[in-house]
Amino acid sequence: EDRQQPLPKGTVALRPWQRAARFRNLWVNHAGQRRPVPFEPAPNDHGQISGMWQAVERGGAQGRFELTGEKPFVGVQSQRIRFVAGQGEIGIENQGLNRQGMCFVANRPYEGYLWARADKPAKLRAALENRAGSKPYATADLDVKGDGQWQRMEFQLTPDAGDDAGRLTVSLTQPGTVTLGHVFLQPGAWGRFAARSPSQPLPDRKDVVDALRSQRLTMLRYGGSMINHPAYRWKNMIGPRDRRPPTAGTWYPYSTNGWGVIDFLDLCEAAGFLGIPALNMGETPGDLADFVEYVNGPADSAWGRRRVEDGHPRPYGLRYLELGNEERVDEAYAEKFTALAQAIWAKDREMVLIVGDFVYDHVIEDPHRFAGAASRITSLAGHEQVLRLAREHDREVWFDVHIDTNGPLPSGSLRALPSYVEALAKVGGGARHKVVVFEFNAGNHAFRRALANATAINAIERLGGRVAMAASANCLQVDGQNDNDWNQGLLFMNPCRVWPQPPYFVTQMVARNYQPVVVEARVDGVNDQLDVSAKCSKDGKILVLQVVNLGEQEVPARLRLAGFSPGKPVATVEELAAPLDAVNTATQPDRVRPQTRQWRHGLPEQETRYSFPARSFTVLRFE
Repeated sequence: EDRQQPLPKGTVALRPWQRAARFRNLWVNHAGQRRPVPFEPAPNDHGQISGMWQAVERGGAQGRFELTGEKPFVGVQSQRIRFVAGQGEIGIENQGLNRQGMCFVANRPYEGYLWARADKPAKLRAALENRAGSKPYATADLDVKGDGQWQRMEFQLTPDAGDDAGRLTVSLTQPGTVTLGHVFLQPGAWGRFAARSPSQPLPDRKDVVDALRSQRLTMLRYGGSMINHPAYRWKNMIGPRDRRPPTAGTWYPYSTNGWGVIDFLDLCEAAGFLGIPALNMGETPGDLADFVEYVNGPADSAWGRRRVEDGHPRPYGLRYLELGNEERVDEAYAEKFTALAQAIWAKDREMVLIVGDFVYDHVIEDPHRFAGAASRITSLAGHEQVLRLAREHDREVWFDVHIDTNGPLPSGSLRALPSYVEALAKVGGGARHKVVVFEFNAGNHAFRRALANATAINAIERLGGRVAMAASANCLQVDGQNDNDWNQGLLFMNPCRVWPQPPYFVTQMVARNYQPVVVEARVDGVNDQLDVSAKCSKDGKILVLQVVNLGEQEVPARLRLAGFSPGKPVATVEELAAPLDAVNTATQPDRVRPQTRQWRHGLPEQETRYSFPARSFTVLRFE
């Protein structure tokens, strides 16, 4: 329980998942075995080395390594390297996230910088190398002043060969002592996303953001269990990323806040997504008032000036803000919510606040007394208190409830969703409110999860707008780094490439065929094997059917389109079908992918039939 207590090697702390078991996603595969990633300083015969770094000792050089608390750059410690004697190099090397290896593209520049200090002049070398360190691809020599002050040194490295799993090395090339405080490396502008400012690309991988846009996302929510840690505070996430204070985190005990809430808003703005961040319920009312002024205030306000100094002259225009994540929404939560809401609305009356609710896995018949909520509350008294506050202030509040889409069959939380919507309406007293589902949650990313996501979307659409937004968790996942109960990324990536998983295509298919008007769709005689949602355009000229076949057999069905006569003799068909446990991999990224074709339907002159494949999601578009 004590985050300061080091763990013995080869062990992992296990806690109930409701209490944020911080190590649950930090597993890596080694020769088919699952092992926890070590966080203690790397062992070395000559001292200590920070985090995921390892020693470099070349030639006959002799050295020492020390984690020192003397004049740390930020936080409480920095890395000291001593070249004691001999010829060669003494330094440290980094192989990227969880030492998965860094991707280098030949003849493309990489930009970096480091902070160092030394009491006497020292010679440093930054290098891109292969994993073993036996082949250098690019080097840059750096001179450290001997004045004992922290010095920022920039470098550019252009590898002469490509490597899917390389490393960055920082080393002393002659006897001396240097202390490192921060080291940073990223691709040049060629590899980073810059939709609105080509001259100033964001610190985000272009291939990843392009894939998100190809998914046709319209909204991203930045939240989850990470925000529940007491150290998660937005003021730790602003300003130059090399000066942001490191903190403990939910998932990782050493979080540098190099990419946080404001970086998320920058990405959403550039990529064209509606960004909705979630903040910790432990933030003070004053700090959240400052946050609203930072993101939405004029340039001459106190925190608006700080935003301008940080490189964003115009307000972000943030309209939605979530308070908490998977909270126990009771009277205690409502009291905290009230204090935060009043401070936020005093700064921006138009801000829609979102309650970070949890999971309801049983149908709610009585909002004042029920069972089956994963958060262990037994009534909606806390919700009622929040709704009363919204009514008194004439503001709108939303409620974020999460559902299970482990698949392929509908979950209890999905079946309970309509009752949750109805229960809020009963206790709302006329307050303006909506329900959102910001997490479809699952323990897999296979095709079974794609079917469950499609079924959930159909169910939400049939509610006719009473659920305002829906999103699937998780958006991204690093390949091989999350082999546990939340192995659910829609888009996978490794250091060199990115590829979609089956649920990714469900989002893409629905978005590509979106129509705003829900129409009645009835399914008869197939024993609940087919799940259907139907929508049309505002002018009634386009009709879209979304059909999930949850069964193990193909289902031939007769289609009756009452009140709609297609003008075109063919319909566009998109179909996604695969074995339940099928996934896409780095070596087989296209194993599961939708197929698109034109289908001559024969309407309206004759009745038409269509056979829906077993275990499939089909979108039929009539025009």
